[in-house]
Amino acid sequence: MLRRIAVAVAVALAACPIARAEPSSDAAPALADDPAAAAAAAAAAAGPPVPPAWPALELLGQTIEPGTSRALDFRSRDDFSSYLVAFRGVAPGPTLCVTAGVHGDELNGVAIARQLVDATEPQLLRGTLIVSPIVNAHGYRSGSRYLPDRRDLNRYFPGRPYGSIASRIAHQLFEQVVRRCEALVDLHTGSLNRTNVAQIRTDLREVANLRLAWGFGAEHVVHSVGQPGTLRRAANDAGIPAVLYEAGEPRRIDAGEIARGVVAIRVLLESLGMLDGQTPRPEQRLYGHTHWIRSDESGMYVPAVEVGDTVAIGQTIGTITDPFSSDRTAVLAPLPGRVLGMALGQVVIPGFALFHLGLEAPSVGAGYEDDELARDDDAGPEPADPLRAELLDERPE
Repeated sequence: MLRRIAVAVAVALAACPIARAEPSSDAAPALADDPAAAAAAAAAAAGPPVPPAWPALELLGQTIEPGTSRALDFRSRDDFSSYLVAFRGVAPGPTLCVTAGVHGDELNGVAIARQLVDATEPQLLRGTLIVSPIVNAHGYRSGSRYLPDRRDLNRYFPGRPYGSIASRIAHQLFEQVVRRCEALVDLHTGSLNRTNVAQIRTDLREVANLRLAWGFGAEHVVHSVGQPGTLRRAANDAGIPAVLYEAGEPRRIDAGEIARGVVAIRVLLESLGMLDGQTPRPEQRLYGHTHWIRSDESGMYVPAVEVGDTVAIGQTIGTITDPFSSDRTAVLAPLPGRVLGMALGQVVIPGFALFHLGLEAPSVGAGYEDDELARDDDAGPEPADPLRAELLDERPE
């Protein structure tokens, strides 16, 4: 009987709701007095950790936190070092790479990149900006376009891990830095004894290149495929939109061109959504074709126009004087166009490239091998004598 009563009581208790015990007022101070316990309790309540939406950047063995920048040492097999600066913005956005000094004597590009570094505040940036102000540090120190072995670095991209100095430097830069980028701007000037109006060169048949060029604050946009081995061509081949920005002449620091270049890149950063702002931009002109005007005579050449000028058919744009006979030959424009680049006054020989005319047109050429199509200059094999190539401007990019 007692057993039946005990079972009945147990069943009744199980069926009744159990009153929840109210926490003692003395327990709260104990948790507050223990910060570690409070943190553990909060973490347990929050659940598993959530990865940050915009993580730090890992580059060349270094970590760049959002909202910060860092100068990094770039080395090629420990013998050839340079540096770059990486900016990690405070919010997600594109990764833009800006390179300069691939040719060591092209100082305007180096100065533009350096001023870009000084002006960039990572706390105001979205995305990532990677700037390499002097890729060819050896050429920069010696005032030369070339590497110490007289190779042109801008003929060896994407490079190889073994081989010449140029191949190794190109490989390290391309694999460790450029492949991390979503767009590339490579800064240059004209080659020896030549000058260029500020301009963008890119393969305009690629939509991504066209968008990048339109976003740039440069007035003149030139269709140019780029020669194999150049940095921008290698980037395009790897699926990375890339443009070349040319401004001025080598071995000279031109404050006006430098300021113009800094503003142009600022416009690009705004166009990409990496910076806020509405920097005024010039009206852009598209050149689907270009044409080189070459000398038919030997002598002392003097230009009669400036870069950026427009010329008409038959206009005298320069003269060549024979110093022995004093015979003077006028250089006439065979086509109407704009002077995108030209040789400075100097001694010339037949075949010497004097003027680079841009022809505004709605279509673009297919390549770079025909003088009538947009191109940078002669695209033959690497010349046996690099000094001759520099003097004849056979490979100016």
